[in-house]
Amino acid sequence: MRGLTCLITGATDGIGKEAAIELAKKGCNLILIGRNKEKGEKVVEQIRKVADSYVDIDYFTADLMLMKEVSRVADEVSRRYPKIDILLNNVGAYFAFRDVTEEGFERTFALNHLGYFLMTKKLLPLVEKSDYKRIVNVSSSAHYGIDFEFDNINGEKKYSGFDTYKKSKLANVMFTYELAKRIEGTGITANCLHPGFVATNFGKNNNFLWRNFIRVAMWLTAINVSEGAKTSIHLACSEEVKDITGKFFANCQIKKGSSKAKNEEHNRKLWDISEDFVKKFA
Repeated sequence: MRGLTCLITGATDGIGKEAAIELAKKGCNLILIGRNKEKGEKVVEQIRKVADSYVDIDYFTADLMLMKEVSRVADEVSRRYPKIDILLNNVGAYFAFRDVTEEGFERTFALNHLGYFLMTKKLLPLVEKSDYKRIVNVSSSAHYGIDFEFDNINGEKKYSGFDTYKKSKLANVMFTYELAKRIEGTGITANCLHPGFVATNFGKNNNFLWRNFIRVAMWLTAINVSEGAKTSIHLACSEEVKDITGKFFANCQIKKGSSKAKNEEHNRKLWDISEDFVKKFA
């Protein structure tokens, strides 16, 4: 991986941070994006201790729940870097209660899907300039058993935190499938993955009851971050997947995505709606 550059969103915690550490050990240069500058700087120093001296690590601060921030940081990266070899869209969160951003988007949809969409749209020209050309989207097996509600995108009719999270993860898979079709012939691969139920800070942004519920669930069933990052690292690094695109992975293997994610008409519709939502930020 020496000489390659990987951009990772949500890189200061959990599987994003673990992926960054492992990629740095393999010699990959890193562009890390996180919400907290102080925390990000500490993570960079932590990674430098385990990476070889030739690895470059750059950190950008941005709240990727806001499309104006996604656009700003993507523009900053584009000014500083001539190409990106791997784009790892990793950031995500679960919100038990409904709220909307200052831009009018429900928080889960904004962070977990629209941010992926806009970041990819803005940085696609840099990925295309690479000879490596990989886009990796962290989704979840939570996308099974739910359908995308085009008439309730912002939870304006009804809201369930878990169902909204599931729909956002379905949107990740739908987006990946449609992206793979649209970039066919460019040499870029686009795949998505389920990392597993990982013991991270997932859910800590919610109230006391929900934080403790999630903490207990993790204590009982979750895998560690090292295990959780394996499939992200596999899709970023492995020669086995260099020509594979438009697939859903779990445990470093191709799995069948939800039947709902295979509805090509819905995938195009989600793309068009997302395009319309972010056009003033693009």
